[in-house]
Amino acid sequence: MDILECIRSRRSVRSFTDQELTYDEIMELIDLGMCAPTGQYRQPWGFVIIQDPEEIKRWSDIGKEDILSRIDDLPAYQKYINWFKDPDFNLFYGAKNLLIVFGENTSPWYIEDCCCLAQNMILAGFSKGIGSCWIGFGQEIFNREDFKKEYNIPESYVSIAPLILGYMESKPKPPKRKEALIFSKK
Repeated sequence: MDILECIRSRRSVRSFTDQELTYDEIMELIDLGMCAPTGQYRQPWGFVIIQDPEEIKRWSDIGKEDILSRIDDLPAYQKYINWFKDPDFNLFYGAKNLLIVFGENTSPWYIEDCCCLAQNMILAGFSKGIGSCWIGFGQEIFNREDFKKEYNIPESYVSIAPLILGYMESKPKPPKRKEALIFSKK
């Protein structure tokens, strides 16, 4: 797929086929992601790969409970309260593959660097028929002390981009965007 077509047609995907995504395929996406620009060439990223749907579901349940316990402090999440209360709702949409990008917060531009890396992986995957969705609800879950301890993540690393991955059931229609808002001098 041409890069311009990929950029124009990519959109978030939350439902996947049963076709297995291999560890090597995920590693290829990571390698392509790491071609991203990085401030001071620090490359402040680290990764957790989870390919066990039960493990992903467990963290979804922990995440929903955590969000509900703090819902009064999360105004942007309040409109989703019924989702978090629903025992059948999975924050990760039942995905079999979860790739979490972490950034080392001692680097001045770790957030920007990791976002560039994540976008590279998202576009590379889409060009290969691999759909993804950046799960914003998941970001805080993976900064929990229990998660970091379980996966040996140093304290200085912060969850930036939890991505679900899988082969797309169907190619989504390109998204519609608003006109660009251009500011200019009076």
